[in-house]
Amino acid sequence: MRVIQREFEAAVGGALIHTVGKAAQNRYLKKSALKAKSALLPSCSYEMFYLEREAKPIDGKVLDTKEQPTIIFFHGISQRSEDFAALVVRLRIPPHFRILVPEQAGHGKDIARAHGSKYTQPTHKSMLETTCEFLDVVQVGSNTSAFGISLGGGVLYYVAYARPDIIKRSVLVSPAIVPCVDKALVSGILDGRNNFFCFESREDVKVLFRDLSTGRDDASRKKRDPVPKFFLEAIYRQSQKLAPKGHYKALLLNLLESVGFDESQTLSREPQNDNMNSDSADPFAAVTDIDTGAKRLVIWPEKDRIINFEQGMEFFDVSLNSSGTFSCKSHTTEFESIPNCGHLFNTEGKVIIDIIRPRVREYLLAINN
Repeated sequence: MRVIQREFEAAVGGALIHTVGKAAQNRYLKKSALKAKSALLPSCSYEMFYLEREAKPIDGKVLDTKEQPTIIFFHGISQRSEDFAALVVRLRIPPHFRILVPEQAGHGKDIARAHGSKYTQPTHKSMLETTCEFLDVVQVGSNTSAFGISLGGGVLYYVAYARPDIIKRSVLVSPAIVPCVDKALVSGILDGRNNFFCFESREDVKVLFRDLSTGRDDASRKKRDPVPKFFLEAIYRQSQKLAPKGHYKALLLNLLESVGFDESQTLSREPQNDNMNSDSADPFAAVTDIDTGAKRLVIWPEKDRIINFEQGMEFFDVSLNSSGTFSCKSHTTEFESIPNCGHLFNTEGKVIIDIIRPRVREYLLAINN
């Protein structure tokens, strides 16, 4: 009987995902005016896929590349660049802004490479290097702001540190900066107790979505399962078709191990925060904020079980004032939290992007437009 139920759920859920879901995404892609492109990065010997909305002239005047208002979006782990099309539309970004959405290595169209025998999984360092070269190859100017969430927020943090000549303002949402990744999550992934998004069963899907809310063990929230249960089987089966077997697991472990995480939940490398200006400096070994002069808005859900809120406060040296607002060591950083919210959903099942969208728009469009 359970087998029949699973087959029914897979059929119904799959049909909805492939029809309604796909149609909605195609509609947003068309409305966003984002076009699929690729750029060859000679120094990194890499082809980067990305989406771009070209800027429209202002009163017939085409702006110089350096002056061109630009916004770059960095997606999270297991996402694709296309997933940002809806956000781009809903942000109502003026047409004279150029928009770029690079595809992270090991994601989206880049997964096709994983079928080859010479494929190597990305590391934090390689993702930083390719992204920095990408900015030069596609001629991104200095009038640029950027948005990153989760893994994308981590990538953006390190890119903004490496290229302050380009990134002038950032919005970091639950940024997966190395010391901020939840210690219990890291421990569970490394010892095999937590499969995270590397699904091996329908149960893994259910547990992940609970963790993307306020945690699998939080029975107090109004919406225990943020995604209807009849979607779980379809999501699990679809995930098995998106990439070669074991790809996501290998990607995840490589990202963790390449920056020194071990099964003790800690970084096995020696922490660094001094001498970050030297050529040999490793920004991924920093245990506190090394970019205190950057202009940025940091938004963090208070019950995030993926990228830990308390660890984030410690990294950015944030304190809570008696008035309920936050003070940050960096005077150019605005730190804000979202109560009763996890990494992706709040306790009522609302998606975090919908919660923060007005604030994100306000901050991103504050660059010289």
